[in-house]
Amino acid sequence: MRLSQASARALVVSSMMVAAWGCGDDTSSNTGPTQQPPPAGTGTVTAGSVALPTGAAGRGVAGAGAAGTGAAGAGLAGRGAAGTGVAGSGAAGSGAAGSGAAGMALAGSGAAGMVGAAGMAGTMAATAGAGGTGAATGTGMCCDGGDCLCHGPAPTALTAGAGTFKTASLRAMTGTVYYPTDAEPPFAAVALCGGFLNTGPEMESWGPMYASHGIVTIITTTTGADLPDLRATKLLAAVAELKKLNMDSGGPLSGKLAGRYGTSGYSMGGGGTTIASGDDATLKTSVGLAAFGGSGAGVKVPTLLLCGTSDGTAPCNMSQSVYGQIAEPTPKMMISIQGSTHFNWFGPTDAGMGTSGKYALAFQKVYLEGDTRWKPLLLMKPSNGTQMTNIE
Repeated sequence: MRLSQASARALVVSSMMVAAWGCGDDTSSNTGPTQQPPPAGTGTVTAGSVALPTGAAGRGVAGAGAAGTGAAGAGLAGRGAAGTGVAGSGAAGSGAAGSGAAGMALAGSGAAGMVGAAGMAGTMAATAGAGGTGAATGTGMCCDGGDCLCHGPAPTALTAGAGTFKTASLRAMTGTVYYPTDAEPPFAAVALCGGFLNTGPEMESWGPMYASHGIVTIITTTTGADLPDLRATKLLAAVAELKKLNMDSGGPLSGKLAGRYGTSGYSMGGGGTTIASGDDATLKTSVGLAAFGGSGAGVKVPTLLLCGTSDGTAPCNMSQSVYGQIAEPTPKMMISIQGSTHFNWFGPTDAGMGTSGKYALAFQKVYLEGDTRWKPLLLMKPSNGTQMTNIE
């Protein structure tokens, strides 16, 4: 059940000013909102990891090397070396470049590739090869059926750290947008906001983290006094602005978003994300961080709820109530992190020494991008908490 504006505001006045709700210094070792996000443009750079065997069909983005040889071959800039082999199928996203005449391949600045006979690499096709400047990326490679976005190498462990892509930011009307600069579009996107007394900057370090893994993120601007219902409205307004930025010509996100959107929030913003997902069933994900004032009624959006066992403001039974309200078969998960308080959520490495960011990223990868390579990791039990889920 949603809190009414009057009852929620009364609870805020009576208790949260004492607890410094969603803001202020914490007596724990967490640095809280004073921590600074990583500077734009940082992040590691790796060679692509989706290797394309010689002569085999494949999908991905070819590298950034010199165009391959072959009569009438056309080279396009990318990341890594184009593969060599027989003609591809010509279907979008499929088919490796072969080694003959009249072919077209995506080539890059790794080792030179060979242009194939009548073969055409589809959009986002081939691989990142030796000497490439970024991780392999594309559509359809990392799930059954092909309805997915695949950014970065296959994961080997949960992570809350920076991904393989460099990032930049831009100021929008509804917040600050963080996006990858050297990953291949299209991208999924998430709108995230803070809690009571937060206005946006407190949550900024989530933006570069998600963006460095290929997920565009808008840190949504609010007023400190916004209650969950209003934060839900502002999250959906941020999603609407992302859609507009995708349509606007000339901007860094023009034509680069895939139509996959999610919301996330902390404290009252966490309550807001559950309300937003109940109001807009087209969203792909909802991730609540120590959610306060939320509701699972009518939610059909895949939902992750993270909470701390030492949180006296939004205790885990609040998240558990929302979890129980979300009807089957909607995918849902709740992670309770041992010892985390209400002030351990401003950055992805705060709660449980990164447990919050690890599961939040894995959940976005699986349900926002559709990348099932992350699913086994998402289903791993946390070493410093408990997990409840209907996901198999």
